[in-house]
Amino acid sequence: MSRKQKPVSSQQEVRKQESIMYPLKKIIPLLLIIVATVSHAQDVTYSAPDFDEIEKSVRDFDSQYYYPRLMNRYLQGDTAFTDKELTYLYYGYTYQEDYDPYRDIKYHTVDIDDLYNKESHTAAECDTIIKYAQLVLDDFPFEFRQMNMLAYAYAQKGDTQTSAFWNNRMRRLLNVILHTGDGIKPETAWYVISSVHEYDIIYCLGLLPTGYTFVEPMYDFIDIKPVAGKKEEGYYFNVSRMLSEYYRKQ
Repeated sequence: MSRKQKPVSSQQEVRKQESIMYPLKKIIPLLLIIVATVSHAQDVTYSAPDFDEIEKSVRDFDSQYYYPRLMNRYLQGDTAFTDKELTYLYYGYTYQEDYDPYRDIKYHTVDIDDLYNKESHTAAECDTIIKYAQLVLDDFPFEFRQMNMLAYAYAQKGDTQTSAFWNNRMRRLLNVILHTGDGIKPETAWYVISSVHEYDIIYCLGLLPTGYTFVEPMYDFIDIKPVAGKKEEGYYFNVSRMLSEYYRKQ
Protein backbone atom coordinates (compact mmCIF):
# COMPACT_ATOMS: atom_id res chain seq x y z
CA MET A 1 0.00 0.00 0.00
CA SER A 2 1.23 3.48 -0.83
CA ARG A 3 1.03 6.51 1.37
CA LYS A 4 -0.48 9.59 -0.25
CA GLN A 5 -2.17 12.82 0.71
CA LYS A 6 -5.80 13.01 1.73
CA PRO A 7 -8.29 15.38 0.08
CA VAL A 8 -7.13 18.95 0.72
CA SER A 9 -9.93 19.82 3.14
CA SER A 10 -9.35 16.74 5.27
CA GLN A 11 -5.61 17.35 5.33
CA GLN A 12 -6.22 20.88 6.56
CA GLU A 13 -8.62 19.62 9.20
CA VAL A 14 -6.07 17.19 10.60
CA ARG A 15 -3.41 19.90 10.74
CA LYS A 16 -5.86 22.17 12.50
CA GLN A 17 -6.75 19.49 15.00
CA GLU A 18 -3.08 18.87 15.71
CA SER A 19 -2.60 22.54 16.49
CA ILE A 20 -5.59 22.92 18.86
CA MET A 21 -5.52 19.50 20.45
CA TYR A 22 -6.26 19.34 24.13
CA PRO A 23 -4.09 16.48 25.40
CA LEU A 24 -6.20 14.22 27.56
CA LYS A 25 -3.92 14.87 30.53
CA LYS A 26 -6.94 15.35 32.74
CA ILE A 27 -8.42 12.06 31.71
CA ILE A 28 -9.52 9.93 34.63
CA PRO A 29 -6.74 7.33 35.13
CA LEU A 30 -9.20 4.44 35.39
CA LEU A 31 -10.47 5.20 31.88
CA LEU A 32 -6.99 4.96 30.40
CA ILE A 33 -6.44 1.62 32.13
CA ILE A 34 -9.76 0.22 30.94
CA VAL A 35 -9.30 1.35 27.33
CA ALA A 36 -5.73 0.08 27.14
CA THR A 37 -6.74 -3.25 28.62
CA VAL A 38 -9.58 -3.74 26.15
CA SER A 39 -7.35 -2.79 23.23
CA HIS A 40 -4.59 -5.26 24.08
CA ALA A 41 -6.49 -8.15 25.67
CA GLN A 42 -5.68 -11.44 24.00
CA ASP A 43 -9.23 -12.79 24.10
CA VAL A 44 -10.98 -9.75 22.66
CA THR A 45 -12.94 -10.48 19.48
CA TYR A 46 -12.65 -7.72 16.89
CA SER A 47 -15.48 -7.07 14.45
CA ALA A 48 -15.52 -4.52 11.65
CA PRO A 49 -18.81 -2.60 11.42
CA ASP A 50 -21.29 -3.93 8.86
CA PHE A 51 -22.12 -0.63 7.21
CA ASP A 52 -24.76 -2.06 4.88
CA GLU A 53 -26.66 -3.50 7.83
CA ILE A 54 -26.16 -0.36 9.91
CA GLU A 55 -27.47 1.89 7.15
CA LYS A 56 -30.50 -0.34 6.58
CA SER A 57 -31.34 -0.52 10.28
CA VAL A 58 -30.91 3.16 11.18
CA ARG A 59 -33.20 4.13 8.30
CA ASP A 60 -35.90 1.57 9.14
CA PHE A 61 -38.67 3.04 11.31
CA ASP A 62 -39.60 -0.42 12.58
CA SER A 63 -36.04 -1.30 13.59
CA GLN A 64 -34.87 -1.06 17.18
CA TYR A 65 -31.89 0.80 15.74
CA TYR A 66 -33.97 3.48 13.99
CA TYR A 67 -31.67 6.45 14.31
CA PRO A 68 -33.98 9.21 15.55
CA ARG A 69 -35.00 7.01 18.48
CA LEU A 70 -31.42 6.03 19.27
CA MET A 71 -30.29 9.64 19.22
CA ASN A 72 -33.22 10.80 21.31
CA ARG A 73 -32.31 8.25 23.99
CA TYR A 74 -28.69 9.37 23.82
CA LEU A 75 -29.55 13.05 24.18
CA GLN A 76 -31.87 12.27 27.09
CA GLY A 77 -28.95 10.71 28.95
CA ASP A 78 -30.02 7.07 28.65
CA THR A 79 -27.40 4.80 30.21
CA ALA A 80 -29.02 1.48 29.24
CA PHE A 81 -27.57 1.20 25.72
CA THR A 82 -26.31 -2.22 24.70
CA ASP A 83 -22.92 -2.41 23.00
CA LYS A 84 -24.63 -3.08 19.67
CA GLU A 85 -26.95 -0.10 20.08
CA LEU A 86 -23.95 2.13 20.77
CA THR A 87 -22.23 0.73 17.67
CA TYR A 88 -25.24 1.60 15.53
CA LEU A 89 -25.50 5.00 17.21
CA TYR A 90 -21.85 5.90 16.56
CA TYR A 91 -21.49 4.59 12.99
CA GLY A 92 -25.13 5.28 12.10
CA TYR A 93 -24.43 8.97 12.60
CA THR A 94 -22.58 8.95 9.27
CA TYR A 95 -25.90 8.31 7.49
CA GLN A 96 -27.51 11.47 8.88
CA GLU A 97 -27.64 14.38 6.48
CA ASP A 98 -25.96 16.81 8.87
CA TYR A 99 -22.92 14.55 9.23
CA ASP A 100 -19.79 16.33 8.04
CA PRO A 101 -16.64 14.19 8.45
CA TYR A 102 -14.35 17.21 8.44
CA ARG A 103 -16.53 19.73 10.23
CA ASP A 104 -15.07 22.73 11.98
CA ILE A 105 -15.24 22.87 15.75
CA LYS A 106 -17.72 25.61 16.55
CA TYR A 107 -17.14 28.08 19.37
CA HIS A 108 -13.39 27.44 19.30
CA THR A 109 -11.28 30.38 20.48
CA VAL A 110 -7.75 30.95 21.73
CA ASP A 111 -9.19 31.83 25.14
CA ILE A 112 -10.84 28.41 25.36
CA ASP A 113 -7.55 26.74 24.44
CA ASP A 114 -5.79 28.63 27.21
CA LEU A 115 -8.52 27.77 29.70
CA TYR A 116 -8.49 24.06 28.87
CA ASN A 117 -4.72 23.83 29.09
CA LYS A 118 -4.44 25.31 32.57
CA GLU A 119 -3.12 22.95 35.21
CA SER A 120 -5.97 23.70 37.61
CA HIS A 121 -9.31 25.52 37.50
CA THR A 122 -11.50 27.50 39.84
CA ALA A 123 -15.18 26.64 40.26
CA ALA A 124 -16.09 29.53 37.97
CA GLU A 125 -13.67 28.30 35.32
CA CYS A 126 -15.17 24.82 35.60
CA ASP A 127 -18.58 26.37 34.94
CA THR A 128 -17.17 27.98 31.78
CA ILE A 129 -15.70 24.63 30.69
CA ILE A 130 -19.06 22.94 31.23
CA LYS A 131 -20.91 25.61 29.24
CA TYR A 132 -18.47 25.45 26.33
CA ALA A 133 -18.28 21.65 26.26
CA GLN A 134 -22.06 21.37 26.15
CA LEU A 135 -22.24 23.82 23.24
CA VAL A 136 -19.75 21.74 21.25
CA LEU A 137 -21.58 18.49 22.05
CA ASP A 138 -24.85 20.06 20.92
CA ASP A 139 -23.19 20.52 17.53
CA PHE A 140 -21.32 17.18 17.43
CA PRO A 141 -22.52 14.66 20.03
CA PHE A 142 -19.43 12.43 19.78
CA GLU A 143 -16.75 14.95 20.71
CA PHE A 144 -14.76 12.89 23.20
CA ARG A 145 -12.55 15.73 24.37
CA GLN A 146 -15.56 17.67 25.54
CA MET A 147 -16.89 14.60 27.36
CA ASN A 148 -13.49 14.29 29.00
CA MET A 149 -13.52 17.91 30.09
CA LEU A 150 -17.08 17.58 31.41
CA ALA A 151 -16.01 14.59 33.50
CA TYR A 152 -13.05 16.60 34.76
CA ALA A 153 -14.98 19.81 35.48
CA TYR A 154 -17.81 18.08 37.31
CA ALA A 155 -15.30 16.09 39.38
CA GLN A 156 -13.54 19.33 40.32
CA LYS A 157 -16.88 20.75 41.45
CA GLY A 158 -17.57 17.69 43.58
CA ASP A 159 -20.38 16.33 41.39
CA THR A 160 -19.05 12.79 41.17
CA GLN A 161 -22.29 11.35 39.77
CA THR A 162 -22.34 13.60 36.69
CA SER A 163 -18.59 13.17 36.28
CA ALA A 164 -19.05 9.39 36.27
CA PHE A 165 -21.85 9.70 33.69
CA TRP A 166 -19.59 11.48 31.19
CA ASN A 167 -16.64 9.25 31.95
CA ASN A 168 -18.73 6.14 31.34
CA ARG A 169 -20.26 7.53 28.14
CA MET A 170 -16.84 8.36 26.73
CA ARG A 171 -15.36 5.03 27.80
CA ARG A 172 -18.13 2.99 26.17
CA LEU A 173 -17.98 4.91 22.89
CA LEU A 174 -14.20 4.64 22.74
CA ASN A 175 -14.56 0.91 23.28
CA VAL A 176 -16.96 0.75 20.31
CA ILE A 177 -14.04 1.91 18.17
CA LEU A 178 -11.47 -0.30 19.87
CA HIS A 179 -13.56 -3.42 19.29
CA THR A 180 -13.38 -2.93 15.49
CA GLY A 181 -9.72 -3.94 15.31
CA ASP A 182 -6.30 -3.61 16.87
CA GLY A 183 -4.94 -0.84 14.64
CA ILE A 184 -1.72 -2.73 13.89
CA LYS A 185 -2.28 -3.19 10.15
CA PRO A 186 -4.71 -1.82 7.57
CA GLU A 187 -6.81 -5.00 7.59
CA THR A 188 -7.43 -4.60 11.33
CA ALA A 189 -7.58 -0.80 11.43
CA TRP A 190 -9.84 0.96 13.90
CA TYR A 191 -12.94 2.46 12.26
CA VAL A 192 -13.62 6.11 13.06
CA ILE A 193 -16.11 8.75 11.93
CA SER A 194 -13.89 11.73 12.79
CA SER A 195 -10.18 12.33 12.32
CA VAL A 196 -10.07 13.80 15.82
CA HIS A 197 -11.06 10.42 17.23
CA GLU A 198 -7.83 8.95 15.91
CA TYR A 199 -5.84 11.18 18.21
CA ASP A 200 -8.23 10.59 21.09
CA ILE A 201 -7.62 6.85 20.83
CA ILE A 202 -3.85 7.32 20.73
CA TYR A 203 -3.90 9.54 23.82
CA CYS A 204 -6.18 7.16 25.69
CA LEU A 205 -3.66 4.39 25.10
CA GLY A 206 -1.11 6.53 26.90
CA LEU A 207 0.79 7.27 23.68
CA LEU A 208 1.89 10.50 21.99
CA PRO A 209 0.95 11.09 18.33
CA THR A 210 3.70 12.72 16.27
CA GLY A 211 2.20 12.84 12.76
CA TYR A 212 -0.07 11.23 10.24
CA THR A 213 -0.06 9.85 6.71
CA PHE A 214 -2.95 8.93 4.43
CA VAL A 215 -2.54 5.38 3.15
CA GLU A 216 -4.44 4.38 -0.01
CA PRO A 217 -7.23 3.65 -0.34
CA MET A 218 -8.93 4.47 2.99
CA TYR A 219 -6.58 4.55 5.96
CA ASP A 220 -4.95 7.10 8.21
CA PHE A 221 -1.69 6.08 9.82
CA ILE A 222 -0.91 7.94 13.04
CA ASP A 223 2.78 7.92 13.99
CA ILE A 224 3.56 7.67 17.68
CA LYS A 225 6.51 8.67 19.80
CA PRO A 226 8.70 5.58 20.33
CA VAL A 227 8.04 3.68 23.53
CA ALA A 228 10.56 1.33 25.12
CA GLY A 229 9.56 -2.29 24.56
CA LYS A 230 6.88 -1.38 21.99
CA LYS A 231 7.52 -2.35 18.38
CA GLU A 232 4.62 -0.45 16.77
CA GLU A 233 5.60 2.81 15.09
CA GLY A 234 1.98 3.88 14.82
CA TYR A 235 -1.59 2.73 14.26
CA TYR A 236 -4.02 2.48 11.35
CA PHE A 237 -7.52 3.93 11.23
CA ASN A 238 -10.15 3.09 8.63
CA VAL A 239 -11.76 6.30 7.34
CA SER A 240 -13.86 4.75 4.57
CA ARG A 241 -17.15 6.23 5.77
CA MET A 242 -15.57 9.63 6.18
CA LEU A 243 -14.17 9.62 2.64
CA SER A 244 -17.41 8.26 1.20
CA GLU A 245 -19.43 11.13 2.66
CA TYR A 246 -16.76 13.69 1.85
CA TYR A 247 -16.82 12.80 -1.84
CA ARG A 248 -20.61 12.35 -1.94
CA LYS A 249 -21.17 15.89 -0.71
CA GLN A 250 -18.66 17.60 -3.02
